[in-house]
Amino acid sequence: MPPKKGKGKDTTQAAKAMAMGPPPKPKKIPPPPACFGPDDLAKFKEMFKAHDEEGIDKVKLEAIPLMLRKLGFNPKTAEIKELFRLFLEDDLVDTVEYHEWLFMIEAKMNWGDDFEVEVTKAFAALAHDDEDTGIADLELLREELMTWGEPLTEIEFVDWLKLAIKDKTYNPEDGSFAYVKFIENMNAKDERYIKEPINFFKLDQKTLAAMAMQKAQEEKEEQERKEAERRAKEEARRQRMIADGLIPPD
Repeated sequence: MPPKKGKGKDTTQAAKAMAMGPPPKPKKIPPPPACFGPDDLAKFKEMFKAHDEEGIDKVKLEAIPLMLRKLGFNPKTAEIKELFRLFLEDDLVDTVEYHEWLFMIEAKMNWGDDFEVEVTKAFAALAHDDEDTGIADLELLREELMTWGEPLTEIEFVDWLKLAIKDKTYNPEDGSFAYVKFIENMNAKDERYIKEPINFFKLDQKTLAAMAMQKAQEEKEEQERKEAERRAKEEARRQRMIADGLIPPD
């Protein structure tokens, strides 16, 4: 009896499937680092979702430096490259998965940070960079640095401007200043930065942090003063209305 139509074809496909072996097992996702508690994981997950633009449980590589900065870190370019080398599957991927993101945070915590973190925070406060873009209006920053704390002199600022132009962190066309990159260069221990005639003491973390704190305190006191004046005026107006019989006394 001749074989039924299609039977040989099915047998051939089955043989090929057997030769190829079993299908690959799904990738096993490792548990999160033990150093993170539920609150930490919730915060990290929320940030991850906020940068998952396509809703695919992955974020783009270029988002990682910004995400780390929002957690209070100030990763150098070399550190970002090392994180990608350590935790991404290969050089061809252009996204980061959630578990990889967690291990990157853990690694950066273990590596620690130097003075750049506090300096960056102070620059962000003085430059009103509320979105943590790392970019500031240099003219606005100049006014703040020459007003708060131990002010920079005009000569010191010019020297600083020359350095910013030299390392291409200042764009004369639009006045933007990449202060995060500038701080990274200052901390690079590169000979060309050490020899620059700039007063680095006035730009260290303690001075800048004190400037930012003083600025915030004075702004708070100014707001409180205005609020007290407003309440005093309202009370005076209320007392006049009571005296005129327009409203009953308390």
